[in-house]
Parts: sequence; C-alpha cells; structure tokens
Amino acid sequence: MLNKIKNILLKSFLFFFPFQTIYIIQEQFLNGSKWQYGTVGFYFTEMLLWLLIIFFIIDYFVLLKNKKVKIQSGFSKEKLFSVSILLFLLYLLYNTFFVAQDLQVAWQMTRWFELSFLLFIILTSGFLKSKEILWSVVLGSILPSLLGIWQFLSQSSFANKFLGLALHAPEVSGVSVITSDQIGRWLRAYGTFNHPNIFGGYLVLVIIFTFLLMRKIESKKQNIFLICVLFVETMVLFFTFSRTAWLAWLIFIVFVSLNYFVINKKVVWPMIFSFVFFAILFSMFFSLVQNRLEIKSTYEIKSISQRVTGYREVLEIWDKHKYLGVGIGNYTLASYNLESNKNGNIYQPVHNIFLLFVVENGIIGFALFCFILVTFFIYYFSIVDRKKIFFSVVLAFIYLILGFFDHYLLSSYIGLMILVLYLAVINRLSTE
Repeated sequence: MLNKIKNILLKSFLFFFPFQTIYIIQEQFLNGSKWQYGTVGFYFTEMLLWLLIIFFIIDYFVLLKNKKVKIQSGFSKEKLFSVSILLFLLYLLYNTFFVAQDLQVAWQMTRWFELSFLLFIILTSGFLKSKEILWSVVLGSILPSLLGIWQFLSQSSFANKFLGLALHAPEVSGVSVITSDQIGRWLRAYGTFNHPNIFGGYLVLVIIFTFLLMRKIESKKQNIFLICVLFVETMVLFFTFSRTAWLAWLIFIVFVSLNYFVINKKVVWPMIFSFVFFAILFSMFFSLVQNRLEIKSTYEIKSISQRVTGYREVLEIWDKHKYLGVGIGNYTLASYNLESNKNGNIYQPVHNIFLLFVVENGIIGFALFCFILVTFFIYYFSIVDRKKIFFSVVLAFIYLILGFFDHYLLSSYIGLMILVLYLAVINRLSTE
C-alpha cells in the first residue's frame, strides 16, 4: 500500500512539476515595485514532494520494524556522500540565520535545496524504473508545449491561478518579446513558466528525455506517438526564442547524430527530421530570428547590457562577502544595497549559476559543495558502467551550458527541480 502511494506521488510530481501553481505567502517591494526574488510561497508540486518524502520515511521505519532492512554499521561510500550533503545543509542553515539579510527568502531557498537533494536520492534509489520516470516527464510536457505554441501563434495568453498561469500580453512593458520598429512586438512562448528562457531550458530536458525514451521502447505505436511529441516540443522550443536553449539543443542534436548514426539509425532519424523542421521554422520566421541573434534592437542591446553589468556587479559583491557569501537567495538584495535607486523589478541574479552560487554561499559554502561532488564521484565511479561514462558526461555538459548563461537553474524552485531531475536521470541511465 505504501509503495503504491509513493509511486502515485512521485509520478504525479514528475507530471505536474511544469505547472507553477503556488500559494503566495508574502510579496516584497523595492522602491515601490515588486521584488520578484523576494516573493515567498509554497508550490503545489512542493507539497507533493514533501508528502512523498514523509511516506518514504514511514515506509523505511515500517521495514526497519519488520526487520526487512538493517542499518549497516561501519564506513561506506553512500554514507560519506550523505554526510557531505548533511554538512552542506547545516551550513545553509547557519547561512540563513546568521548571514542572510532576508531570513524568509534564505529559508525558502534552503528548503528548496533540501528538497533537491532528497529528490535526487529518491530518483537514483531505483524505486521507480527509469522508463517510468521518462514517461511521466514526457507526458507532462504535452500540455505546456501545446499551450506555448498557442501563445505564440495567437500572440496572446490567459491567466489561471489554479494552473499557475500569468497573463502575458506583447504590448505590456516587462513582458518578454522580440521587438523592433520593423517587426513590431512579438510575444515569445511562455508555456506554463515565468519566463521563455526557463521554458526553453525545460524543453531541452524533455526533448532529451523523449530521445532517451525512444531508445528504450520497441512498440511501433509508442514510437510514432513519441515522434509526434518530439515535433511539438521542437516547434515550441523554437517559439521560446531562447538563444541558450537553442544552443544546448543544437549541441545535443549534433552529438546524438554523430554518436548514433551508425549504432542506431532508427533513433537518430527522428532527431534529424526535428532539426530539419526547426530549420524550416527558422526560415519562415527569419526576421524574428535575425532580430534575436544580431542584437541590434534597443530591447536586445538593453538585455545584453544588463547581463554585462551583472558580471561587473558580482565582482563588487564578492569583494565584500568572500568567505560566507551574501546569504542564499539574497543576491538581488545585495545588488540593491550596491545601487538602491533602480526600479525594484530590475534587480536580478547574475546570469551564471556558478558565479551566483559562490557569491551567495561564499568560499566556505563552495568548499562544502565541492566535498559533495567529490564524495558523489567516489560513489558514482564505483557503480557506473564504464562504457556509458562518455555519453553521460556529454549529456551533463550539454545541460550545464544553460547554467553558464542564465541563473534560473539555481535561483528558482522550478530551475532546481529541472536540474536535479536531469542529473538524476543521467545518473540512473549510466548505472543501469
């Protein structure tokens, strides 16, 4: 019974996590404007994940009571990995209560990090088969993808608090658009996400998962269904106009084509056809693509300028908070303290998760996280299939490209869940 409940909760989380349904606990403002990164809330999928963890704990104690599991004594690589995570989480707690300027925001981020580690452990435990994980995520991507296509083609959207959807209109300032005097203002696809770039990152994940699933299935009907899903995902990825997501996707397509063309042409051809489909969309909407890539419009120049300013800013903040950082989730507040005369919605984290992590957690936090990585790789290399290491490393690198050019994988709940889900699945596939 407990296993069935855990199974339902985990599959529900994997299916629904693209939906941003949230209960807002507190909104904060800077200079009279909403401070987006100061919003405190509780996501519906977060509730599912906490329930899942509670049932895992209950199940463990039931098994312990019935003597179906035993607590192993002595040293093990798994225990060392667990201890490294615990030390880092204890540091985050200290950082939250004694370093961070905004306690509530820091506590929320600490909670999300804790959830991320627990989700990683659950997904890599083997409780759910990798094929079941992939199916849950891929099926959950269909509605957000169709919604994103509709948003772009109709150039409109609608709000729905139960689905976590906000209203995005191209004529409204602050909405992500492609704009110039020649082409006007074009709304980029948001799907069910807060920004097209986050949606783009999610789509890279589901496209890769769709490919991984196609490698595993033998049913012709399921294969045709997945090819249709792949084309829908590819179409909406184009409509996000996320340059970083496009780059990560392109590297993946090239890698898969070169790596699998001789080994398994049946899997490669759908990916090649999806690339051709993307190229057709590229030519059909070339004026929009040109505007996005050439960076000549005022909107694009402003976007790049803000990113460059962020890189300069991170050095100033780092210089004042080297050892303990500014507090997890508190980067934008530190940015405000540097220059407090900007509009509140201007403040955002530096667009690089590696720089963001170091500045928020300091040298000590970075060292403790490196300890986690070391203990993980010690354990990982003891169980990994050596023939799959190269494939896994390349897939991990492809996705971390997103982290070099954006911050959402570390600065948001959905970003952390996307990153952990991706890395956990890559880990599972390389050890099976």
